[in-house]
Amino acid sequence: MNSTKKVLVIAYYWPPSGGAGVQRWLKLTKYLARLGHEVHVISVDPEKASYFNLDESLKNDIHPNVKVHLSDSFEPINIYSRMVGKKNVPTAGYSNVDEQHWKQKLVSGIRSNIFIPDPRIGWRNHAYKKAMEIIASENIQNVITTSPPHSTQLIGLKLKRKLKDKIKWIVDFRDPWTDIYYYPLLQHSKISHRLNLKLERQVVEESDRIITVGEGFKASFLSKTNNVKSDKFEIISNAFDPDDFKMKDEVHPDKDVFLASYIGTVSDKYEPDVFFEALGQLAKDFPDAPIQFKATGVVSERLQELIVDNLGDKASFHAPVPHEQAVHAMLKSRVLLLITPGIEGTIPGKTFEYLASGRRIVSIGKGDSAKAIIQCNAGAAFERSEKQAVYDYLKSALLDFQNNIPFETNYEELKKMSWNYKAAQVAELLR
Repeated sequence: MNSTKKVLVIAYYWPPSGGAGVQRWLKLTKYLARLGHEVHVISVDPEKASYFNLDESLKNDIHPNVKVHLSDSFEPINIYSRMVGKKNVPTAGYSNVDEQHWKQKLVSGIRSNIFIPDPRIGWRNHAYKKAMEIIASENIQNVITTSPPHSTQLIGLKLKRKLKDKIKWIVDFRDPWTDIYYYPLLQHSKISHRLNLKLERQVVEESDRIITVGEGFKASFLSKTNNVKSDKFEIISNAFDPDDFKMKDEVHPDKDVFLASYIGTVSDKYEPDVFFEALGQLAKDFPDAPIQFKATGVVSERLQELIVDNLGDKASFHAPVPHEQAVHAMLKSRVLLLITPGIEGTIPGKTFEYLASGRRIVSIGKGDSAKAIIQCNAGAAFERSEKQAVYDYLKSALLDFQNNIPFETNYEELKKMSWNYKAAQVAELLR
């Protein structure tokens, strides 16, 4: 096969790791392979990895032509999780962080000031060695590094400095680096903060191309340097996989329940209070209505208390589930809660799966997510101050439910938000 059709993807999060961070390149590699590209993936040996959760079912979605190479790793996070207790190690999104808890403050201090840019830095040299072997043996010219963890980008940086123009290094940022919403919780010293800024700038400046998921993230990275032009960036948002929604015609919401759901991880920093206050008021105003709220995933303790205060026994909380079950939970819902952090241009990955479900979306926080929702006629988006507007919209949805009025989205617009469409965009960037 011509070398221009070969690509090496370096991704820390890969099946059996669960969570949203796995989905992007699991899906993109699948559809790049379907387009005829020879795809190689380097990831960490699961026996050595420190994953937040596991989802063995995702292994079934790895395209048979994608060649996966696993490398060793030194994971300091596993050591201090034994020191302070696993429950005190911050989860993805820092949803379980108690800023007053001394053990978590200790963990954050170690994480931020010793392991820079993150505790997965112990994977860098192992993955670099593996990448050099594969690039040489397979004559690969295209290398893509995806983060977080942002230490993955240091693998690409080292490869680029060694191989120079022999490779085209494409950086994929799924999240901001020093502008991520939980960065203030990390207790960086001035030195570690400066080091993070320096590493971030070097990656932005020395890469050949940069992919990110929205204009807001692009602006964040552009602000770190005066030496990079806007056209170095390519916006490739997250998407949905049509294969994941084959059950859509068979799974429907219960006829007798007005179920609102949230699927995923949510921290206090997301500030979704207005939704639960509005839904709680609706439950009080319509005491005979079968209103329920179900959270599937990781919800901070404060938010659990807030939800129960507003909804009482109408609320339930469930542990994270495999991806297929998460899709099933979406399809069983009448309303899906989407929460966008207060960062311009942020599009949560679940936005597109919510859209694909065809269920009504209520987004707390506007921006790029709101544009996609409106484009697909899939619901509404609100600012955190618009409690009455959220209430009115939920009331309208409840009345539609009671009167058996169906909810319909714009399927033609939705087609543009699938992973096969996005993989074609990635293919255009390859050498």
